[in-house]
Amino acid sequence: MFLQQKPIPGYWYSNLAGQLIQVRAIVFSAGQRSRIVLEDISGKRQSIDLTDWRGMDMVLHSPVADRRGDDAERGF
Repeated sequence: MFLQQKPIPGYWYSNLAGQLIQVRAIVFSAGQRSRIVLEDISGKRQSIDLTDWRGMDMVLHSPVADRRGDDAERGF
């Protein structure tokens, strides 16, 4: 089992099979996380609960970079 990763909207994760999945949104109910909306590389979306997320063995694939900030630092 991989380290447990917190779901972060906009970030891509991969599972043991190497499938890429992006966290699109986190739904809150009564101030608590209740659902996580995921989207795979083909655009298919699904909504899961936190228990299902923990069972998926996801690892952070790559964080989202602010391209404007990166380009500005390089002088573009």
